[in-house]
Amino acid sequence: MKKILTTALVIVLTGAITPAIGQDCEIYKDYKEGTSTTMVHYDKKDKPTGNTVTTVKEKKNIVGGVSLLFHQQYSDYEEYSFESEFEIRCVNGDVIVDMGKFIDPATLAAYENMEIDIEADDLSIPRNASPGDELNNGTVTVTVNTGTPIKVTVQATLSNRRVDSREKIETPAGTFDCLKLSYDMLTKIGFLKIQSSASEYYNSEHGVIKSETFNKKGKLTGYSVVEEISN
Repeated sequence: MKKILTTALVIVLTGAITPAIGQDCEIYKDYKEGTSTTMVHYDKKDKPTGNTVTTVKEKKNIVGGVSLLFHQQYSDYEEYSFESEFEIRCVNGDVIVDMGKFIDPATLAAYENMEIDIEADDLSIPRNASPGDELNNGTVTVTVNTGTPIKVTVQATLSNRRVDSREKIETPAGTFDCLKLSYDMLTKIGFLKIQSSASEYYNSEHGVIKSETFNKKGKLTGYSVVEEISN
């Protein structure tokens, strides 16, 4: 079992005394502790490669909104699995996402049973985000303690985040109105650099419903879809 230590950059909120739910916080409004989603991952040929079950571990009121701590468990349908935690906050209608969720579990398969430290920036989705908007960028860094003096570092940097369009997405879990968010990503594993891009289809109540990844030439390499939402 891996030891996961997650550190997120925290936004300091001032000027209020009593925490209250923000009037515009729609994200996960019907979710409660124990609510889970199952996202199935596919390769470019539509073959399932694994799934991620994400469960609300804690939900609490904060100043201007609500905070949810998620437990995430990835399985590749064979022997490898990976567990982590990340936080999503809604403050006055703005959604703030811990970048720890952007780590590809398959990338860390070689480091199973090693101690992993994750340091992640926050990404935001403004309350009134609409097509044409530019979003903030960020970086997440994973440091693997290999048990030797040499540590392995995996770093993913997101850039050119933007809102492309509004689209309706159909999945086995239902039909969702979504904003299509896109970004470029540079992943560094030691001296190896991998350039890619991705699109996420974001629903205001359920978060990311579908995601797609592309190589540096813009060709689809895989996609993931939420296929079950369970209360």
